[in-house]
Amino acid sequence: MDAEKKVFDLVHSSDDSIYSLSQRSDDAKCLYFSKCHGGLTIWDERIGKCSTQWNLHEHRINSIDFNSENYNIMATSSSDGTACIWDLRSISVDQPKTLKKASHKRAVQSAHFSPSGSSLTTTRLSNADVSFIVEPSA
Repeated sequence: MDAEKKVFDLVHSSDDSIYSLSQRSDDAKCLYFSKCHGGLTIWDERIGKCSTQWNLHEHRINSIDFNSENYNIMATSSSDGTACIWDLRSISVDQPKTLKKASHKRAVQSAHFSPSGSSLTTTRLSNADVSFIVEPSA
């Protein structure tokens, strides 16, 4: 979307609900979004289609965030009760493996890196919102 010109381009349409959307600050041509049951898709504007799809969680992904110091490091939160840190350079389609995984009894609503990229804060719903810090290993 160009806010000054008040125009936008439709780059992707889906019958499935999209639950979260993010973009790496070093790559304006790719959109990362989650839909369905734990799937994450990368839409690449340069080729005009989805370039990659991974099944990262058992339930929907609620948030996607990128580390400000290393854009290859991504965090996701999920309704399956986990927050995960991934290295985009080493996610395989068949068996994605996390760098770090934090498990909870209930859905994790968000996971966001600190401005320095040295820690990850997550929020979840319980009797009150709770947050905690996970030190990334990458």
